[in-house]
Amino acid sequence: MTNEELQRVMEFIIKRQETFAEGMVQAESRVTRLETAAVNLYNAMTDIGKAQKALTENVIQLAESQAHTDQRVNVLIDILEQRRNSKDQE
Repeated sequence: MTNEELQRVMEFIIKRQETFAEGMVQAESRVTRLETAAVNLYNAMTDIGKAQKALTENVIQLAESQAHTDQRVNVLIDILEQRRNSKDQE
């Protein structure tokens, strides 16, 4: 191999190495962005989980309150029906 051919091969290898190095820098940048996005996603999912838990607790309390209200309304309906029936019998 002549000196000129050797020089061309070395230049080719150097250019390929530069391209590879640039690609590695870009890949590292992408990995860093992905890691940041993954942390942000994890934090968002944690917040959603907490909000879901709070919402579930509120729905349970609301259902219990609604059941209590239903019972009181039923008592009131019974009283009204008893009064109506007593008036009907008079």
